[in-house]
Amino acid sequence: MIIGNGLLAQACAPHFRLRDDVLVFASGVSNSRETRAEEYAREQAMLEEALKLDLFTVYFSSCSVHDAELAHTPYVQHKRAMEALITARSRQMAIIRLPQVVGSTPNPYTLTNYLNEQITEGKPFQLWLRAWRNLIDVEDVAAIVAQLIDHHWADGVITNVACPFSVPVPELVHTFEQVLGQRANYTEVDAGDHYQLDVELSMAAARAIGLEFGSDYIINLIRKYYGH
Repeated sequence: MIIGNGLLAQACAPHFRLRDDVLVFASGVSNSRETRAEEYAREQAMLEEALKLDLFTVYFSSCSVHDAELAHTPYVQHKRAMEALITARSRQMAIIRLPQVVGSTPNPYTLTNYLNEQITEGKPFQLWLRAWRNLIDVEDVAAIVAQLIDHHWADGVITNVACPFSVPVPELVHTFEQVLGQRANYTEVDAGDHYQLDVELSMAAARAIGLEFGSDYIINLIRKYYGH
């Protein structure tokens, strides 16, 4: 069973839509800059109703909870609150923290959609020189999560499902320039942060299904969804 119809929900559908023993909660606030309290309240209400079904619940949280610079944002505070809610109320659960998920989506709030639009349309933007980001294909997320749930590796714990390496944002912008064949119009800003993610469990799942994260993973990912 899947709640939601967005990028994550669609990717998880082949693995979970026919299962009546697992509930994948893939609905809620998708904009990490959201400030409207009613949007967060809506997600919480939906989650509380879902938990009443008393199924094994998979909840998608965010790796942003590891980012000290974002600790006090409404989005991160909300994600932490939902993690606590599930942990307190569900006897069976897996909380999956995700980084920047890449896929085919019209959502303008994803980092890669933003960079693609700014560069293709020649719009100016600020480039944080010390910022790093972790990117992963939504299809890889779904496959790894399915392996984790099928084999009960993530039962009752919080797991980071992410790429084993992050990339500097300036390098990511350069990758977009390569793929799009256009120069980006940006102003450099001496800002940003970098944090490590423990991905040992998710990488064990990736190896089990033959999924590799080589040095060309990021450029191939950008080519897959943004190459023309």
